Amino acid sequence: MGVAVTIEHLHTYLVYPNKGLERPKPIGGTNVPLEGQVFDLLQDVFAKSERECTIDISFNHAADGNAQNDCRSLILDYLRTPSVNAGLPLAIRLGAHTTNRSGLGLLFLACGNAGRQSRLLVARFAANSGIIADEDRRALSVQFIERVFLRNAKAYKAVVYQDVITPQSFWTGRAIDRQINSRETEVSRYWITDFLASDFRTTSAQGTKVLAVAMRNAARAANNLDIKKEITAAATLGANLNDQVMSSNQFLERFGLSPAAREVIASQMRHHDLTNERFRFSAEEFARQLPFKTVELNTGAMLTATVADFDEVFEHEERGHDGEVTFTATGTIVSEKIEKTAR
Repeated sequence: MGVAVTIEHLHTYLVYPNKGLERPKPIGGTNVPLEGQVFDLLQDVFAKSERECTIDISFNHAADGNAQNDCRSLILDYLRTPSVNAGLPLAIRLGAHTTNRSGLGLLFLACGNAGRQSRLLVARFAANSGIIADEDRRALSVQFIERVFLRNAKAYKAVVYQDVITPQSFWTGRAIDRQINSRETEVSRYWITDFLASDFRTTSAQGTKVLAVAMRNAARAANNLDIKKEITAAATLGANLNDQVMSSNQFLERFGLSPAAREVIASQMRHHDLTNERFRFSAEEFARQLPFKTVELNTGAMLTATVADFDEVFEHEERGHDGEVTFTATGTIVSEKIEKTAR
C-alpha cells in the first residue's frame, strides 16, 4: 500500500440482522455523494486504513482445496463495476450472518485507485434502530444515512484490500475492529470467519505454538526462580483463554507478567514482531507445546510444574512399601490464593 488514495465510489446499505430468519428483512442501498459529512468521515477511515488495519487476514479456500471463495468472488464482482446493485449481494451476505446481538448496521463499500492497484474498504458501523420506523427500507436517502450513521461514526469494523484486479488477486487483507473487545469472540467471528469467509493469517495453531514454545524455552533459560514461577503460573491458567483473539503481548499482559519475565519470553521468539501478531488462542495446542504434570496426593495436596521441570522443581523420596512419597520444594512465595473450587 503506502499511496494516498481518494474514494472514487462510495455505496452504503442498511443491513438487518437476518440470520436464521425464514423471511429476511429487505436490504436497501444507495450511492453516497463524494462530498459532505458522510463522505468526509469515510474518506478519513479510507485514508488511514493501511496503517490502522493491523490484523492480517486471508480468504479461505474451498473445502476441496480449490482457489475459490464466495465472499472474495462478490468483492471482485463489485470492484469490476462498482455500483449499488453490484454491492448488494455483499450486504445480503452480511445480513445472513448477522444476529440480533450485533443488531442493525450500515455497510459501506468504498473504493479508489492507487496506480495500477485498486483499494477497497468494507466497513460496518452500528446503526440506531430507534429512528427508522418511518423510513422506506428499500430507498435510502443520504439525509437518512446521516441521521443513522453520524451518532456511531467512531465505532466500526473494517477490512481493507489493495491489489491489481485479476482472477488471481485479492486473497489477503487487513482488518480492524473498533466495536468489540477481544473477549467477545462470537461477534468478531461473525465478521471475519462467517461474513468474510476468512481467517487470521497467523493461524490459531501457529500463533499459539509460537507463544507456548517461547514460554517453555524462557522457563528453562531464566536463572531467576521468581521469573520461572511467573511463567509457570501464566501457563497453568492459559487454558482459560481458549478461542479468544489476542497477540502474545496481550496474553502476557492479561496475567500481569513482570517486565523481566516478558523480556525473557520475547527473547525466545524468532523475531520481535511475532509478539504483536494476532491469532485465535488454542488451549489444546498450548497444552501440547507446554505440557504440565500434576500430582495429587491422598492428603489433598496438588503439585504442578512443566513435565520437563517437574523432577527438578519437586524432589521426592519413596518411604516404605505402601506407596507413600515425600515431595520437597524450595523457593520464595510469589503469590498465594484462597479459592473456592468448582465441584
